[in-house]
Amino acid sequence: MRAIFLGTADGHTSARREHSGILIQTPETSILLDCGAAAARFLLHKKIEADVPEILWISHMHSDHNGQVSSLIQSLWLRTRRAPLHVFGPAEVLMAMKDWLEKCLLFPELIGFPIHWHAIKPGKPHVHGQFTFTAFPTQHLHSLASHFKRAYPNTCFDCYGVLLEYEGKRYVYSADLAHPSELAPVLKGGKVNALLCELTHFPERDLFQEVAQHPVQSVWITHYPDHLVRREAELKLIAREEKYRGEVHLMHDRVAHEI
Repeated sequence: MRAIFLGTADGHTSARREHSGILIQTPETSILLDCGAAAARFLLHKKIEADVPEILWISHMHSDHNGQVSSLIQSLWLRTRRAPLHVFGPAEVLMAMKDWLEKCLLFPELIGFPIHWHAIKPGKPHVHGQFTFTAFPTQHLHSLASHFKRAYPNTCFDCYGVLLEYEGKRYVYSADLAHPSELAPVLKGGKVNALLCELTHFPERDLFQEVAQHPVQSVWITHYPDHLVRREAELKLIAREEKYRGEVHLMHDRVAHEI
């Protein structure tokens, strides 16, 4: 399975890196995990067919994770896509995205391909082709919700990471977290071949303290601040100090890896 990290920056604007987006490709299908990066430009530049991605996962409503969705849909329309697009995420997030596309004049009758909206519930597996998706909740937006939910009752404060199961292997995308301990329920379920994890909202050492307690084969760090860009060796040292013995990779924009 190949992963291309389209954007690895955190929520701050970076002069050199784009916001969140990971393109997963297998011989059967393709999945875009969040769409804060300019996925449309990447797909066009690489001359990747307009049927990619087949699946879009939207973890939450922060624009660094979903701000390029309408641009992607417009590009796929103008490139005459015909294959369905399957969009997964929290129910209220999907409602907001659907409404936004209509307000951007990207009507279902216009774009020429169907969009199927799949509302995900935490802990409930959803099978799509060779993949099984199981969402898990994070507390990334709990603090904001405690301050603003009453004033903005129609805003979605849910955030979901996802466990991807494919050909007997398990892959975890963290989305955004309040703390790495929120990964424990999904990491303890069996060997994790790759953890695609953010490193913005907590100290680096906390991440490796957590993953050291679970059978995680490799950690692929994304969604991290600019000051970590050249610190891969230091991160690997911290991982060893915290007794994590798996692989540690600090990802860079638009670089493909087999995971």
